[in-house]
Amino acid sequence: MAARHIKIPQIEPPFTVHERLWALKYLILLGLFGLSLDSLALAEQFAEVEPFKTTFLLKFDREWPFIIWALLLLFINLFNRKFFCRYLCPLGAALSTGNNMRLFSWLKRRKECGDPCKICAKECEIQAIHPDGTINMRECHYCLDCQVTYFNDEKCPPLKKQARKKRKQQEDLIPVAVTD
Repeated sequence: MAARHIKIPQIEPPFTVHERLWALKYLILLGLFGLSLDSLALAEQFAEVEPFKTTFLLKFDREWPFIIWALLLLFINLFNRKFFCRYLCPLGAALSTGNNMRLFSWLKRRKECGDPCKICAKECEIQAIHPDGTINMRECHYCLDCQVTYFNDEKCPPLKKQARKKRKQQEDLIPVAVTD
């Protein structure tokens, strides 16, 4: 967030590359799971791919490889927002596996979403909205930014069009007073 405030340009890969990078976190999760079947101690060591122990619990008071890894991720994050969360986080991968089994579809979409409108997709920091307007629920972090835009008649083009049409109809209904 600080990078946006000081106007550091953000580098976003094309959607096809972005979509393939998603697979990394699932591969890391599978690797950690496979290691845990052989040795929990070894899996615990490799779970250090998560930099949170280094940054938050130990406040960078660790061996230099862990510090370099955490600093590298922070540096990359300056140019690609939420890089670790989107592409490397095995915990996020594990938590997202249940997203395909949901009872309700909470996030609303219109037929215009994706074609011609792509406002929500451009605003999605995670890039969980496909170019066709559908939301990849396994990648969605439920920030609800797309829903704020979806219901905003100042931002959402289909709603703006409806609001203009409604205003025009109301203007046509207002009787004009005739003075003598």
